[in-house]
Amino acid sequence: MTSIKYRADIDGLRAVAVLGVVIYHAFPEALPGGFIGVDIFFVISGYLISGILHKGLQDGNFSFKEFYARRIRRLFPALVTVLLLSLLYGRIVLLPDEFRRLGKHVAAGALFIQNIVFWNESGYFDVTASLKPLLHLWSLAVEEQFYIFFPPLMILVWKRKWPYVAIMAVLLFSSLLLNVVMSFQDAVPDFFLTPYRSWEFLAGALLMWYHDGSKQKEAGKIHWMSCFGAILIILGMLLIHRNQPYPGWRALLPVTATILVIAAGKGSWINQRILSTPSVVWVGLVSYPLYLFHWPLLSFLRVVKGDNPSNGYVVGALVISLLLSTITYHLIERKLRRNFSRWTVPTLVLIFLMTGLTGLLVWKGIIPDRHLSWQEELIELARNEHYPIQGVTFLNQYRGMSVYKMGGSGPLTVLLGDSNADMYAPRFQELLKNNTGKQRGAIVMAQGGVPPLPGVTGNHQAAFPAIPDFRRMIAEKPEIDRIVIAARWGMYFDKKENYFFNGEQLFEKHARDSALEEFGRMIRGLVDSGKKVTIVLNIPSASVLSPENLHPRGFFGGFSKKTIVFTKGDFLNEYGALRNQIASVAKKNGAEIVDPLDELCINGVCIGETEGGPIYQDKAHLLRSFVSKKIRYLDSTLEP
Repeated sequence: MTSIKYRADIDGLRAVAVLGVVIYHAFPEALPGGFIGVDIFFVISGYLISGILHKGLQDGNFSFKEFYARRIRRLFPALVTVLLLSLLYGRIVLLPDEFRRLGKHVAAGALFIQNIVFWNESGYFDVTASLKPLLHLWSLAVEEQFYIFFPPLMILVWKRKWPYVAIMAVLLFSSLLLNVVMSFQDAVPDFFLTPYRSWEFLAGALLMWYHDGSKQKEAGKIHWMSCFGAILIILGMLLIHRNQPYPGWRALLPVTATILVIAAGKGSWINQRILSTPSVVWVGLVSYPLYLFHWPLLSFLRVVKGDNPSNGYVVGALVISLLLSTITYHLIERKLRRNFSRWTVPTLVLIFLMTGLTGLLVWKGIIPDRHLSWQEELIELARNEHYPIQGVTFLNQYRGMSVYKMGGSGPLTVLLGDSNADMYAPRFQELLKNNTGKQRGAIVMAQGGVPPLPGVTGNHQAAFPAIPDFRRMIAEKPEIDRIVIAARWGMYFDKKENYFFNGEQLFEKHARDSALEEFGRMIRGLVDSGKKVTIVLNIPSASVLSPENLHPRGFFGGFSKKTIVFTKGDFLNEYGALRNQIASVAKKNGAEIVDPLDELCINGVCIGETEGGPIYQDKAHLLRSFVSKKIRYLDSTLEP
């Protein structure tokens, strides 16, 4: 099967893409749009792979067997190395639940379905993305899923002599349209799933079809195209950021930029003088193993050192990833890619499948957990307490909001809010567990990441209209006489978060004041309809209160005890002004205020654990068992 002519400038463009991704993952504030490097990779991949297919069809020597054998020799050596090293290190440093999750992701890697797995794991209480060492493999899964369907389609079009450009253009614009529409409806599947990403590969494929014969030579003289493309890449990496829906229409920027740079040809100034220089090309040559290694190292670093490790540790992780990438490229990847023995591909496939099987056995717990220290056992217990509650009556889900009932069918207390509201449900259940008949009951209406602020919008687009709907519903039901509204208020007004009121980001003073004014009107409406309204302010929230920070782990396993003092003053310095504004609005409109700090901060110090162990599940949520037995500041809302 024929190869296409090598272009050093495309390896240089790979270097730009991988460096953008690596810098973004290491120092996101320095290059907020560096993640568009993945889009650059997708276009390059579509261009090169369709070129191989096109050349093989033209020469009459295309072979599916050889095509996929080349893919295996190209991808499997470095990928297997990363998967096995991740499992080995994960066995040392991860807790059992973390290690089983890693096993699940390794198994998914063997099937190239990581993007689907991560999409399904994207719930509010799922583990932070930075703590998933194999998260970055979603892009590899998208690529391989595309190449399951694209080659047969291309061959069918070729053999039937159908209009290739027209068919590919229709597919491209259909995928692009789906991507843009979905970016406004649900950004998570739009980011992870192949149908919404296929247009980026197809853009590269159409360019390769155009880039044939004399046209490619002519394109090499067009310097302005590569300069304009380079400017667009730089602008994309500087201006696009993670809080914007992506890919959506914004991905047109890196895709267009990549098309322009490739289309300009290897003779254009940028391509020849910058992208084709030996040092840049070298980075491009090791870009695949560098992409594979850098994220697990950064992720394991954050597992051990917390969300914000020092710059020294981050730079050290990048140096190690570059070293491992270089070794892998020269000693493993290159040697196996050029090994055409008939046993090479079957052996690689067998090792790959065995690696996936190992991951499956870890995930299912068939490979036994390692022995845990007492600190690890405490943290493991804390991590395994999840808020989805048992023994309640779940009502029909409304606009994505979880709604369930407990206790009797008499007067009702409604608990409304986000995950911090749902956090209190175990205490409600504990107090109402013996209530039947006409005794008091409770209804919980909650969804993580959805603030109980009418008019506010954000990532959970489907659920936000539920808040004003619930307000009307509650006001109209006479059996509901008490409303408890709780939330992690500070998060929604944080500059780093993506919440809006009337199109303005919520951290802006005008948006904050307007949103809280509307919140006050909601409270007044409920009070005027005869309801008693209680507003629960934030619990103390900080990374230092989470079990992982109170018991930090070492790079070679094991945990130590760390004494950290987080004072009430520390918390109020950050959130005091907002809490006072919320309390003022609530009181002005007839609500009662409950401040958890009165119970959770003793002598001015906020507690993260007691003699019985941690009281937090993570930095912003209390453990279910602790809430059920110890939290009493909402008990009056459930009195008969």
